[in-house]
Amino acid sequence: MPKPNSSTLTYEQVSELLSYDPLTGDLYWKVPCGGRRMGVPAGSVDAYGYRAVAVLRTTYKSHRLAWLLSYGTWPEHELDHINGVRDDNRVSNLREASRSMNTQNLHRPRRDNKTGFLGVVWNGRINKFVAGIRVAGKSKHIGCFSDAETAHQAYEATKRRLHEGKVI
Repeated sequence: MPKPNSSTLTYEQVSELLSYDPLTGDLYWKVPCGGRRMGVPAGSVDAYGYRAVAVLRTTYKSHRLAWLLSYGTWPEHELDHINGVRDDNRVSNLREASRSMNTQNLHRPRRDNKTGFLGVVWNGRINKFVAGIRVAGKSKHIGCFSDAETAHQAYEATKRRLHEGKVI
């Protein structure tokens, strides 16, 4: 039998092994599996903050398994966690998204951002906070501002206008 992947692992196979609670987003083992007891939560959080489960010697992201168990088919595109919480796998928090839409759904700035605001950087040469955004792979200058909060407000307004699917 070939090694299962998202194209060969079926709804029937997964539904025999796992149950899914759409209200909590949790997966549970239905049968003892690899030393695991029946009824215990399945999977663990990986280094990137996503919950993952090993099924038939292959590791799957729990949100993809939740989608399969909810809709009976694998998602055709990437799945986006609407609220930005990577291990919140409630079906109401999942949506199919293009790669572009998925990467646009950021809720906080990167760790190395010194302003503390998404879409805002400090430009010491002009002593201003600069707001910018990426659209269709290109950087777009929004403006220069005296304070980071105003720059962030301009960023959010532009993001609402230009990025599909952003939940601000």
